[in-house]
Amino acid sequence: MKELSSKINSVEKALSLIEFFDVRNPKMSLQEIAEKTGYSKPTVFRIVCSLEKFGYLKRFNERGEVKFRLGMTFIEKGELVNNQIDLREIAKSEMIRLRSKIGLSVQLAIRDGYEAIYIEQYESLNPIRVFPQVGRRVPLYAAACPRILLAYLPEDELDYILENFTYEAYTKSTITNIEQIKQEIDKIRSKGYSTSKGELYEGTVAIAVPIYSVNNKVIAALSIIGVVNDITNEKQLKEYVNELKKSAASIKQKL
Repeated sequence: MKELSSKINSVEKALSLIEFFDVRNPKMSLQEIAEKTGYSKPTVFRIVCSLEKFGYLKRFNERGEVKFRLGMTFIEKGELVNNQIDLREIAKSEMIRLRSKIGLSVQLAIRDGYEAIYIEQYESLNPIRVFPQVGRRVPLYAAACPRILLAYLPEDELDYILENFTYEAYTKSTITNIEQIKQEIDKIRSKGYSTSKGELYEGTVAIAVPIYSVNNKVIAALSIIGVVNDITNEKQLKEYVNELKKSAASIKQKL
């Protein structure tokens, strides 16, 4: 409990430090940050180094003095928020087209911290349906859609997240071993898609692909999900992957 409280306190300090960067103070030295926040210089240094590691702050040299300004991560996150506002509406026609073409349930997911959130779905037209819930949160290591969002993270962020998950098996097929997850990530990066069998629901199969922003950042995952008999051979898999990639590319064009 004490460790959790300490972590929360550290996060609050980091956020309050960021708040001091504004139009009047777009760049500051360690000393200036310490004066603004009231934190000691060692504390400021630790926070600044952590924020810099993940791109929230950027250091530069001004007349021989090291200063800091807000990093490019804020632009990336801002773009992500803007895209998410309209993403469901933008993706709607392609998701419906994909469902009509393939006949399986179609899902759209985005990342929120250590989790994927399913923000939209169109249910299968087949008699046997799989009913994933809109709004369900799933850790990034589990199943096709979440692993897409995990696979394309920067290496340092990916390593940090993998080391800090609380791994839980949803079924006997859920992959919870870090080395196995890394192998899956290598496959995703090589092939451009992810698959899973029965990791969240027994007897199901899913395929997912990334959706890229105009700046080629992965902002969402698009997937189809059905029962194991819905995808039975490599030819079928390849066809479905091609259709998913076609829809993802179309969605990107509309962003």
